[in-house]
Amino acid sequence: MKQFNLSILILSLFYACGGGGGSGYGESSGSAASGCVSSATNFCVKVVSTAGGNKYSIDGTTQKTLTLTAGTAYTFDQTDSTNASHPLALSETADGTHASGTAYTTGVTTTGTAGSSGKTTFTPASNAPTPLYYFCTSHSGMGGTANISGTSGGSGYSVPSKVEPIDTQ
Repeated sequence: MKQFNLSILILSLFYACGGGGGSGYGESSGSAASGCVSSATNFCVKVVSTAGGNKYSIDGTTQKTLTLTAGTAYTFDQTDSTNASHPLALSETADGTHASGTAYTTGVTTTGTAGSSGKTTFTPASNAPTPLYYFCTSHSGMGGTANISGTSGGSGYSVPSKVEPIDTQ
């Protein structure tokens, strides 16, 4: 009888923790339930409970540090139901508005509602500041860092690769 009860407990924990239950938030599989399939430009966002409170999990990694390339469009897919009441935004300040920062909106488009049809698309410009931080607009401490590569350092000016002398004669 004890072995049977232990087997049921293990099986219950397996399903409760997402194993075999279709949660599908592995590094590459995405979620069949929410329709999210992760890729280099599509991030499956989920909210997970940790000892330090709720955190964003991106493609199965809690508070994942992202490296984004200027000029490439990225989608933060928040269709998973765990995102309800946790809308994602970007900021130049770690933890965004919770740390007296503001939302960074250049190249950012948000559609739908987090937890059902929510998606945020971000295309970093060549003069985007780096790093940027993704954060929850409703709760502090949930987000992470997004480093932007291929930027000109934020000034909008890039140094020419070759300088030719001018003949003044």
